[in-house]
Amino acid sequence: MASESQTVKGFTWAGEVPPQKWMNFYTRVLAKFSAAKGMKLTVKVEIAPEGGVSKQKIEETKKALGELGLQQELDFHDSASQEPNR
Repeated sequence: MASESQTVKGFTWAGEVPPQKWMNFYTRVLAKFSAAKGMKLTVKVEIAPEGGVSKQKIEETKKALGELGLQQELDFHDSASQEPNR
């Protein structure tokens, strides 16, 4: 049986977290590591509602990202091809 004092240098995890579980994911998984240095969270968000996204919502999103001190560049998808388009 492994000793409780054994540690590993770190770990990574990748997967999809449904919107309904975002807060639980933070609370149950991330919060215990957030106080110490050495945790990095990389987020990829894909937003493609059936009716598309209005220019107003795009501007609101960019503003919110800026207010959080985050990069504001978005990759846009052409509605016909779904290929990234800036």
